[in-house]
Amino acid sequence: MAIEINPPPTLLDVDALIDDLSSEEKIALLSGDDMWHTVAVERAGIPRVRCGDGPNGVRGTAWTNGAPASCFPCGTGIGASFDLDLAFRIGQALGDECRARGVHCLLGPTTNIQRHPLGGRGFETYGEDPLLAGHVASAWINGVQSKGVMATPKHYLANEQEFMRRSTNSVLDERTMHEIYLEPFRQQCKTSPKVFMTSYNRVNGLHVAEHPYLLRKILRGDFGFSGMIISDWSGTYSSSEAIKAGLDLEMPGPAFMRGTCVERDIVSGKLTQSDVDECVRNVLGFVNEAIKSGIPFDAEEKSIDTPEVRALLRESAGAAVVLLKNERKMLPIAPTPGMKIAVIGPNAKNATTAGGGSANLAPTYTVTPHDAIAKAATAAGATVSYALGAAGDRWLPLLSPYIFLEDGTPGVMCHFYDTNPWTTSPAPKPLFSKYNNSGFSYFIDGIPKEIPVRGYVSLRTRFVPDVSGRWELGLGVSGQADLYVDGVKSIDNRTDQEPSVLFFNMGAEERAAVLEVEAGKSYDLEVRFSNFKQLHSTSPYSGRRGGIRIGGRPLRSAADEIASAVELARSSDVAIVCVGTNCEWESEAYDRDTLALPGASDELVRAVLAANPNTVVVNQSGMPVQFPWLDECPTLLQAFLGGNECGQAVADALFGTINPSGKLPITWPVKVEDYPSHEGFGHPVTTVYTEGIYVGYRHFDRARGARSAFPFGYGLSYTTFELSDLKVASAAGFGATASFTVTNTGDVAGAEVAQVYVHQSAPSIDRPEIELGGFTKVHLAPGESRRVSVTLDHKAFSWYSVAEGCWVGESGAFEIRVGTSSTAIKLAAPFYQERSFKWTGLAEPVAASKLYQA
Repeated sequence: MAIEINPPPTLLDVDALIDDLSSEEKIALLSGDDMWHTVAVERAGIPRVRCGDGPNGVRGTAWTNGAPASCFPCGTGIGASFDLDLAFRIGQALGDECRARGVHCLLGPTTNIQRHPLGGRGFETYGEDPLLAGHVASAWINGVQSKGVMATPKHYLANEQEFMRRSTNSVLDERTMHEIYLEPFRQQCKTSPKVFMTSYNRVNGLHVAEHPYLLRKILRGDFGFSGMIISDWSGTYSSSEAIKAGLDLEMPGPAFMRGTCVERDIVSGKLTQSDVDECVRNVLGFVNEAIKSGIPFDAEEKSIDTPEVRALLRESAGAAVVLLKNERKMLPIAPTPGMKIAVIGPNAKNATTAGGGSANLAPTYTVTPHDAIAKAATAAGATVSYALGAAGDRWLPLLSPYIFLEDGTPGVMCHFYDTNPWTTSPAPKPLFSKYNNSGFSYFIDGIPKEIPVRGYVSLRTRFVPDVSGRWELGLGVSGQADLYVDGVKSIDNRTDQEPSVLFFNMGAEERAAVLEVEAGKSYDLEVRFSNFKQLHSTSPYSGRRGGIRIGGRPLRSAADEIASAVELARSSDVAIVCVGTNCEWESEAYDRDTLALPGASDELVRAVLAANPNTVVVNQSGMPVQFPWLDECPTLLQAFLGGNECGQAVADALFGTINPSGKLPITWPVKVEDYPSHEGFGHPVTTVYTEGIYVGYRHFDRARGARSAFPFGYGLSYTTFELSDLKVASAAGFGATASFTVTNTGDVAGAEVAQVYVHQSAPSIDRPEIELGGFTKVHLAPGESRRVSVTLDHKAFSWYSVAEGCWVGESGAFEIRVGTSSTAIKLAAPFYQERSFKWTGLAEPVAASKLYQA
């Protein structure tokens, strides 16, 4: 129930409230009220604060059926832009959307490091390099917080694996921890974020939510963080240990590890009232930040869909496109009257907006590659034809386009009972009914608390197919369920269930049945659901209600689909093949099993390339995939998961409306085994970071590492650039400034990302050959030149000394290298660091007369 506080609350007197609040009220404040809100104390004028996912959009308080939102490109897409101004403007737009939705605290950015390409949430974060990730995240935070909305850097720390993510132990040495994994979070602390989120996993044996070294010593001490520390959802595993370590707020609510558990800990002496008061003080500070924002409490959630937001969505999606190959200069395509263009592939008519889990949301609108290509091509007099070629789904596509209520409204009705409605006579009335606008119903929110968690649901809708013939229907479930068609049981997903990654690993794998149907005819569908048996008894969400997923499509022959695509390609002037992953393959809660594209995608690409040499391949994924046909493919675009305008960005790049300027924020391997982190990735108990500091480009394309398919920072353009005249000068605080000239030597306007790397000539310890020290993105007209400068701070010349317990910089010779990728170095100049120095956290460096090895 919404709690109305009138008039709008004034700022809280925290000291007075610490004295006034009862022990029970204080303890209540240390846990959430529900999935997305903190607890209110009405008598004290304390409102409840609203949190909201996530890193690429503001979903609001409903997993399904909520107000649609703007979906921006995934983290790797924003990272690929190498554009800090764009990241800031995206943050501003998200801040505006938070205000429209009554969200005071946005749960992002995700800034973990992409140490392995199969990590399920790799798409959410910005890259494999801590400087890139930290700088993009900081710009994003500044944008969000400029609107009065609190940002939440996450997941602190070393949460680079989804498998067994709540129990797995990330084992890494202290130097690696500081140089690679803590560094993006240290940088973000310069923006004064108001909230930090702890990760699910252990680090070196101790859960982060109970880790005083990481929370108190590093985050609050060295990094100077003064805001509130919040758990990841159901990521609090103790009462007294977490509070003593400095975890302020357990989410979601109601209390699970706190509440009466904390009361008992106080009685037993495991906690003192001052321990509780410390956390309460931080929670009240969090509430004050929400009050200062002026965002109403328990507000109605609204969407923003304006021409300005649409323009930013399109710009963002375009900035995420990376041109990987253009050997025959096929791109950009110049459509002409009568030209025949074939659009083929599983991602052509799907809008691959985002990955799965917390990042997923219902967009205000979407543009598919097929529709955007067809619009641009037909405007020029060309014709566009389509063939699927190969399916790319993990499960049957949601049946959403073909299910309707009796009045014709798209969607389903879910009726909740506490007694079995199919065996009780007379049939009971539902305790509660909930409408959902899709074939995916997740009972995680939007249901009154008084409705029993354990019970029955009758999901009802009508299925109206658009083509006659054999259809395959599928039922996935978290709980137990059967699917009835016109009163006849067609699918049993109640007995002999197979565990699945559906519903955050709480589900049973999809069961399917084939039915003969007629186009336009209405078929009654009912799913009979119960949730008394938990398939995954160890899930932290075992008390949740579960969910239902209904999928379906006409039954197809895979061989026939490829044959049709080949025939279409052969009869066309140009073939555009759209392949990739989607939110079913890249998602929170589980990792990928392979770098291979889904299904028969590789077979399709090879067949079309053989049928038509004028073939362009477009891949859309959040993280690297394997291209076994790479040598056969002359033209290749990487589009990432592009948000609302994902399809428009593809068309804009194909037809030259934009000149691609994206750069890979992660090294693209030839095969997954080439990653130095591969051997231990996915271990169910302990993940040892055996590669140490040699993550990504620090390993690949070096004497000690494998060759990449495409290196970090790589991306082509429709024009050419030249870098010249590098000058390096000392800067204050043990830093340096690299200045050079960038010239557009081609005949098309474009942008180049100049990357500045630092090489230490004779370090006293083992160091990577180069490390990114800074970058700049330069937009230039044809023939235009511009002198640019990149500042390298003291961090660029430092490494972390375990012996000294701080960062150190050695005096001596360095080389500053400027390039267009981590392997395409165009300029180099010497730099001599006159003095050694030390520093910790956000403190300024100080000169040091003596240094010890790490």
